Amino acid sequence: MKKRKYLLAIVLVTTLILLSACSSNSNTNTNKNDAATNANGGNAGNGGAATTDTPDDSAAPDGSELPRDPITLKVFIGGTDDNKGVWNTSIAKEIQKKFGITLDFITGDDVKEKTLIAGGDLPDVITTGGSVSALVDSLIQGGQVIPLDDLIAKYGSNITKNTPQALDIMKATASNNTGKVYFLPVRVNKAASTPTPLLTALAGFYTRWDLYKAIGAPAMSNEDDFLKVNKEMQDKFPKTKDGKKTYAFSAWAADPFPYIISYPFSMGYNNWTADTSISATTGEVVDNYIDKDGVFWNGIKFFNKAYRMGLFDPEGFTQKIDQYIAKLNNGQVFNSAASFWTGGNDLIANTGNDNAELQQLPGPFPGYMALYAKDAPGGNLLGPARAITKANKYPERTMELFNYLSGDEGGRLLFTGVKGVDWDVVDGKPQLIGKMANPSDAGYNDYVKSVGVTTLNKLSNLHEAWTAEDGYPLDLKLVINPATITKAEKELAQQNGAELYPGQVYDKLVKDGKAVTDSKYFAFTAFVKQMSEPNQQVMVKADQYFLANVAKYIMAKDDAAFDAAKNKAVDDFIAMGVDKAYAEFHQLIDDAKKFAKDNNLE
Repeated sequence: MKKRKYLLAIVLVTTLILLSACSSNSNTNTNKNDAATNANGGNAGNGGAATTDTPDDSAAPDGSELPRDPITLKVFIGGTDDNKGVWNTSIAKEIQKKFGITLDFITGDDVKEKTLIAGGDLPDVITTGGSVSALVDSLIQGGQVIPLDDLIAKYGSNITKNTPQALDIMKATASNNTGKVYFLPVRVNKAASTPTPLLTALAGFYTRWDLYKAIGAPAMSNEDDFLKVNKEMQDKFPKTKDGKKTYAFSAWAADPFPYIISYPFSMGYNNWTADTSISATTGEVVDNYIDKDGVFWNGIKFFNKAYRMGLFDPEGFTQKIDQYIAKLNNGQVFNSAASFWTGGNDLIANTGNDNAELQQLPGPFPGYMALYAKDAPGGNLLGPARAITKANKYPERTMELFNYLSGDEGGRLLFTGVKGVDWDVVDGKPQLIGKMANPSDAGYNDYVKSVGVTTLNKLSNLHEAWTAEDGYPLDLKLVINPATITKAEKELAQQNGAELYPGQVYDKLVKDGKAVTDSKYFAFTAFVKQMSEPNQQVMVKADQYFLANVAKYIMAKDDAAFDAAKNKAVDDFIAMGVDKAYAEFHQLIDDAKKFAKDNNLE
């Protein structure tokens, strides 16, 4: 087995994307994105010497300590069932030892969470991922979540110190106009003063490197070139080793992820709230459903062209995400939607190719998103954020845990593992040790899962790339280590004029003006309020309509049929009031821009 890296399943970000889906992947590489680290292992911004210990901020400011008798907290974290039930990982055991707290995770989609909320069957902690974020005001009005200000004042020293702007944003945007904190965001981050390219970009089209090489690695300059390359690969490799039909592209049902991520990100857009896309360079907001020439419909047209060329898996309209990931890992599908699906050791084993890996190929598209760590003072805002519910009998101990995991000591535990077992300070620097330091081992993926660092993080305010006081990211697996760069990563880099890893290739393209990334923070995005309830429901219906009809658009027989289907869809969206909902949303954007300007928050 060649060296593989295991990606923390992240809930984007930058992406604000529906990454609950990602937790089902147990064969991905370690994500080295979103860390302001250089090839020598230090932080690109300060690179300070490591300290041997981090302060324990679990006690209250007055020095008092909460009880440590065993309790269990039920937490709705969403996603698939990989993490369902009592968390019994190495990290979980450390939390049990330190706080006496056992975490019992509830998984599922937005519908399941909304059912729990509507029925009053609340867990101790809920998260607001996906469409649940639209319910924050009603949750507050109904008393289903509690204000956190007093708890933060007494038990939240790390939260107050590290994420003050995030708290201000939550007061301004998610408090039902009370000016209180009810929700704590995740993935708050700060950029390095001198950005260094990360291992790779975050999302787009990630293509089989070994097959691309096998057809001669032809140069590409546009999406039609990319489709031709995929056609050539599929024609040359029509079946897997065990005889399964291959396809260049696929998707999964009941989720817009494949359509709001791959193409828009490749074109320099992030997906955003209210079914929009936002330009990474200008902050322009595009209305996905009714802008006929916008990046969203252009992406649907791309998949239509792929389908007409025989490149799109027809099961992509009906299968589940687990089936999609399995096809990536067994070699049936040649392109994934994001950097956290690269095939891993499974793809190598199933194909017999030691450089079988899904990588973003340079050339056909201009967007290489999340190439550098960037400021995210509001984190993922409400996508997701955490709240303590009225059902919680231990709000003080819950806040104490949140605070611990939002500091250096707890954050390093959550993202890297147990000190002395998975990492330690060696020669004055925090470094991976033991099994965590050996991604080439056949059992590495299982070990990482047993530690628990693969769990979607919805318990800390901080991003895994957050720079600790020792000058290194909380997640030490994000440090770019030349010894763990895969064969495919190194080949891609060196065949495109870089030294070591793909991010260096994309970095040069960006600096040469040939590509774009999302290094700019648009403050107004943090202050956009929710649309009115009727318009929220309109957009829910619009999502349902699109997902019910997406196959019609992608399977259109020719350009004329596609245009007709698109035009009918836009007409139907307007008939259901989507244009009016977008109009309200753009007014809210204008209000947010004014608010940010008037309060010197730009």
